[in-house]
Amino acid sequence: MKKTFCYFLFFLVMMFEAVSSPCEGESLCIQKPKNIRLEQFLTLGSLEDDLLFQWVGVTVDLLGNIYVTDTLDYSLKKISSAGNLLKRRGGRGQGPGEFMAPRLLDASENYLYVTDHLVSGIQVFNKDLQFVCRIPIQVPITDFCVLRDDEIAVAPLIVNSQAQIFFYNDAGKIKRILTLGQHRADLIMDQFSFVFDEHKNVYVAYTFQDTIEKFDKKGSRIWSTELLGKKKVKKEKISGYDLPTEIIYKDVDLDNRGNIYILGGSFSANPSRDVYVLNPEGIQIATLTLPDTSHCIYIDDKDFLYSRANAGVTLKIFKIKY
Repeated sequence: MKKTFCYFLFFLVMMFEAVSSPCEGESLCIQKPKNIRLEQFLTLGSLEDDLLFQWVGVTVDLLGNIYVTDTLDYSLKKISSAGNLLKRRGGRGQGPGEFMAPRLLDASENYLYVTDHLVSGIQVFNKDLQFVCRIPIQVPITDFCVLRDDEIAVAPLIVNSQAQIFFYNDAGKIKRILTLGQHRADLIMDQFSFVFDEHKNVYVAYTFQDTIEKFDKKGSRIWSTELLGKKKVKKEKISGYDLPTEIIYKDVDLDNRGNIYILGGSFSANPSRDVYVLNPEGIQIATLTLPDTSHCIYIDDKDFLYSRANAGVTLKIFKIKY
């Protein structure tokens, strides 16, 4: 487990590296059909204030409050829809409500769920940022999604394993495992980000493969597509293993129309800025280009898209326009 966790930390460092290639001004470059565009709505945090130091995860509640994990501040923060800091919870440590390196963040109706890439498990907080419990999940988590408070879908980092999603209950027990497709890739090559639609279909964007796929709730592949024509990524020998060192896709999310948004990585025309938009059938309908590099994208239930700027000091919010 120690070796597996070390590989996980190596990839986390890679995934947070920013690639500088800024647009001039705040306008967005849009290719393909111009029926989708992003309109900048709000900017939170700047080099002149201390609202954010390096945000990593983001989610939004039904009232429009914004929650972020701030890894350099060892904290979980609640920010109003107007951009004002409402509450902060955290501190460096491994106790309840403390963090060593807070990372992924998701929410249910009542609770917030936070991972720490130096500490196993998922911490649970209420919307006032009061610590509730820690869910004892022992595998390193590369992505996760809270379907219900007693059903948490996790993409685990398991060496030499086929792409799978583990479903845990709120006590950290595995309820079931969803195996995605029939293929088995080389070491670590099946790492992925994922998102569910309202029918429990799952959309997968592979980190080190030029592949986007849709599976039904039983794990049967509905469609698979390549966007970049990139067959292989570079590898380096690390601790005796040949491991990938280039990222093809960084993140995936859905808008309210069921369209899929995929953040590209190293091989995009605009690295870490191009967002590819596919319809539910897997057909590419647009490419949007963010003004700044980002490690992730998040789309809320009102079709606002959130991305990073200034290496995590700034959170930018865009309205998706049709």
